[in-house]
Amino acid sequence: MNSYINAVKAELKDWKKALLLIVLTVARIIYGWAWVNAGWEKVTSGWFNFKGGHSAKLIAGMAANMLPPKAHGFDPLYINKLWSWVAIHIFNGMPSVTDFLVPICEIAVGVGIIIGFRLLWVALLGLFLNVQFIASGSANNFGYIWTDIIVMNFAKYFELFGISGYLAFKKSQKVTENKKIAA
Repeated sequence: MNSYINAVKAELKDWKKALLLIVLTVARIIYGWAWVNAGWEKVTSGWFNFKGGHSAKLIAGMAANMLPPKAHGFDPLYINKLWSWVAIHIFNGMPSVTDFLVPICEIAVGVGIIIGFRLLWVALLGLFLNVQFIASGSANNFGYIWTDIIVMNFAKYFELFGISGYLAFKKSQKVTENKKIAA
């Protein structure tokens, strides 16, 4: 662990690189906390149960929003119809599992982002959750979607001060190997 900390200190001698990595790490922690808070809010508000009362309405709304007449335009691969069928026949068939999994997944995304572990996959799960909320009629997730996309594109930089960065260091003994930061 000391060798990792010393390697990180050596990388932080360049003030531009240090500033960028500190900003990305602070942003990652703030964003992860927002996810944990959203999941915890669902846990404490009664969403976290096996009754299925919350997600059943949202899933039905999502399916309705994805089909005509609300959805219009060209859908050559019938993605909207396919996903609507999956939502109605699979997820709406088990709303109690969905009510249980949504807060668990939100908290998992938040913790994964905070600790900096496999951010590409964590952000992909977050993107999936956000797209589902938007499809169900929630319009306040666009900031989350853009942030998920940014984290996915720059995951290797966001992970430098996290568990994935530490594991990569243990493997190669270099903090920024193949991670050239244009500063």
